[in-house]
Amino acid sequence: MARDSHKEWDYTVVDTSNNTTTIATVPTLVRGVYINTTLSAHTVVLDDGANPVITIPASATAGNYYDIEGGRFLTSFIVDPDDSSTGSITVFYRTLEYI
Repeated sequence: MARDSHKEWDYTVVDTSNNTTTIATVPTLVRGVYINTTLSAHTVVLDDGANPVITIPASATAGNYYDIEGGRFLTSFIVDPDDSSTGSITVFYRTLEYI
């Protein structure tokens, strides 16, 4: 059964010290990114498997929320921080396989 695609968002907490985290391997809508723990002096890139789509700035501070308003990632949704990054973010998203 399909879920109500207009109300529900999934989330994943990402430890940015991991080199790459694949959130989804299908087209995905991204709602936003919440900074749980202040990021180190390294950017965190959100990409679609082929292209960087959004870059969260280095040293983004805890408590900030980046509202992406349902930006569409066409092929997949990957969090790709710098190899030396530290911090924690929560990403809110919805895969399009349900629609």
